Amino acid sequence: MGIQKSLANVKSAVQEIPAFNQMVEQAEAQEAEQSALEARAMWLGALVEAAYIIAQADGSVSDEERGEIVEGLVELTERSVSADEVVDMLDRVAGAVEEEGAKARFAEIAEIVSDPELRDAVYLVACAVAWKGGGIGEKQGLAVRALKDAFGYGEGKHQTLLAKARG
Repeated sequence: MGIQKSLANVKSAVQEIPAFNQMVEQAEAQEAEQSALEARAMWLGALVEAAYIIAQADGSVSDEERGEIVEGLVELTERSVSADEVVDMLDRVAGAVEEEGAKARFAEIAEIVSDPELRDAVYLVACAVAWKGGGIGEKQGLAVRALKDAFGYGEGKHQTLLAKARG
């Protein structure tokens, strides 16, 4: 008799042991929690990256702009995301944007954020960053339109979300 068959023979007896069942449930819960944490990190990274790309569309992101992105996203998430977490993400995305370019990164963001409502949230944040100072510069406008294209938004949806972001 092989090992697999031997294990099959004791399966029902092992599954009657409460400690075994608790261990299995804990493992499943940990796996689900890990999955949720990974999804959160991916989504949050996409959000931070979209904000960064719009901010750097004019060629650079000043320390003041970085600080505003950090403080704004911490506040937007009602402090469920720490400033250190946003700073770390900004540092990571800067290299990817420089290496791959905004258009490629927006395509990646579109793959990561497939949920329509979450896309709208990312788009609103990107538009809000573009509106800084009360107006959208040409380069920020082009960057927002590149995100519009990556998300497959039509002009009407773009204008609606852009207006919402202006406040």
